[in-house]
Amino acid sequence: MKNLMTYIAYTAGVIFILLGLAILFTNLFPAQLPSQLKVTMGIVLFLYGTFRILSTMFKVKRRIKDEGSN
Repeated sequence: MKNLMTYIAYTAGVIFILLGLAILFTNLFPAQLPSQLKVTMGIVLFLYGTFRILSTMFKVKRRIKDEGSN
């Protein structure tokens, strides 16, 4: 179960990063949105995805270290 949750966390991180990049660099979203909102949302989603991936990596490393010490 822990492995499944790890894969889901990594996948969610990648999806957030890709969505942030899509908002920043493509015209997939409505043109009525102000450009400042697009840039802000793109950066926030990119940073949140990066945070999710990094926090998952640290949790996995900690779990492996804890299992190795037992």
